[in-house]
Amino acid sequence: MDRLGGDEALLLELCQIFLEESPKQLQKVRQAVAEADAQAVMRCPLPKRRTGISGAAGASQAAQQFEDMGHENDLSHAAETLVVLEREMASLHLALKDPSGAIQ
Repeated sequence: MDRLGGDEALLLELCQIFLEESPKQLQKVRQAVAEADAQAVMRCPLPKRRTGISGAAGASQAAQQFEDMGHENDLSHAAETLVVLEREMASLHLALKDPSGAIQ
C-alpha cells in the first residue's frame, strides 16, 4: 500500500489484473518449456522481485530462474521450476481471493 500511496482502489485493480492475466502468462511459460524454447521462456512476463508483491517471493524466484535459464540457453531444470512456479502462482491466487471468489 505504501508503494501505491495508500490507494486501495488501485491495489484492487492491480490484483484483478493479476488474477486475469497470470493464467495466460503461465500458459505461455508451459508452452515455451514444452517446446524447449529458452528464449521464449526468458521473455515470458512473470512476477519479478521488483514487483514488491507480498507473498510473491517464491514466484519471483522461479521467474528469475526462468530468466537465467533463458540467458544461459539451458532448460535442464525447467520442469522442476515450472512445478514451483505453478504452485506459487496458485498460492497467490488463493491469497488474493476470499472463499466467495471476490478479491480481498
